[in-house]
Amino acid sequence: MSDRVKVALEWLDSLLKSEQITYQIVGGLAATIHGGNREVADIDLYINKADVAKILAQVNPYISKPLTHYVEGSWDLEYFQLIYKSQKIEIGLFPGSKIRSSENGLWYELKTDFTSSVIKNYLGIEVPVIPVEQLISYKRLLGREVDNIDVHELLQVSAP
Repeated sequence: MSDRVKVALEWLDSLLKSEQITYQIVGGLAATIHGGNREVADIDLYINKADVAKILAQVNPYISKPLTHYVEGSWDLEYFQLIYKSQKIEIGLFPGSKIRSSENGLWYELKTDFTSSVIKNYLGIEVPVIPVEQLISYKRLLGREVDNIDVHELLQVSAP
């Protein structure tokens, strides 16, 4: 596992906890935490839109994409991107995020349920992660090659 991911995740977790911001790890990192083997490219997470003002000044030196509404590929959401010690971090805001189905091209609201997060230990850091069933569902909906890899791996590690 990458030291870069660990350093960035420790910093981010500490910052969010110090500001009492609830968050949920999603994406490829969540797949890895749940037992997938794919290399972690970035740290993806969601926070509540109402909390973003609590951290913007503190993360400003690391912003590589400013907070705004983006429609890119299969995503329609408000987010911002950070580069912390060469590790990319993408922080999406809830509510209001949508993802496009690879099967029918329709947009679906991404419902982030922070209360359903599972606390997992990753590289010695206790983090809230999207439950594996929810992760598989949204990755199936996205249906990109990388998502299909994650779904395949997650189904293998979560099978009884």
